[in-house]
Amino acid sequence: MKSIAAATAVLLICAAPSFAQWAKVPDASLPRTRDGKPNLSAPAPKAQDGKPDLSGMWTPELDPNALPPGATTVESITGFVPPRYFVDITTGMKPEDAAMTPWAADLFTQRQGARGKNDPAAHCQPPGVPAISAAPLPYKIIQTPKMVLILYEGESVFRQIFLDARRPVEDPQPRFMGYSTGKWEGETLVVNTVGLTDKTWLDALGHPHSDALHLVERFRRTTVGNLEIEVTIDDPKAYVKPLKYTLKASLVPDEDLLEYFCAENEKDVQHFQ
Repeated sequence: MKSIAAATAVLLICAAPSFAQWAKVPDASLPRTRDGKPNLSAPAPKAQDGKPDLSGMWTPELDPNALPPGATTVESITGFVPPRYFVDITTGMKPEDAAMTPWAADLFTQRQGARGKNDPAAHCQPPGVPAISAAPLPYKIIQTPKMVLILYEGESVFRQIFLDARRPVEDPQPRFMGYSTGKWEGETLVVNTVGLTDKTWLDALGHPHSDALHLVERFRRTTVGNLEIEVTIDDPKAYVKPLKYTLKASLVPDEDLLEYFCAENEKDVQHFQ
């Protein structure tokens, strides 16, 4: 566990969110209390087509239990703790529920031995999904009847989730963000993603995946201020059985995204040689 401390500290320092750069413009779509503050506990809103409205600027919830033993120096360096599952997607799982195949276990051991030097995110490459949804940077969801667009502040990358009943891409060229299609099941948006490059890590600890990963995410807005994403990692090349965990995010009202590029004024790669 100690081997991730340095690399995770670098990522968290680079990823520290900064709001209040734009002039505040109150979001007229949000319900408000008598004092004018957004009522984040109000029922989740609906879009014009009657579907739940996921739109808004979101940030992963920070969790003091996210850091494993031996990595607490990260908190002292950065001044804040990371979101749950940013460091370790198997947090809270029984060992048998997170069992890896021999190939994945060997790769995981190699990454641990390298002390995070090979983490693509430490070299300013996009974290990919689902890891980017757990990174301590905000993202913005824009919802239309035929597409959900997610704009991530981290590396200023985007993701398209098509809702027009198109078929998943066959034999896809691997990408950092993959190819995503979705459909509504009641109040939940179910998103299937394929074609993810195996270059990305599932977390800062280095859990691997193969290019055969089938990612299923179930988006559900429980209140105005809360979003849950149930993640299922189905990758028989890397894991004995599917892994499942739930990411939680909070609405950031009356704010907007900024551009963020890890490579700007980057000075860390030289220390990984």
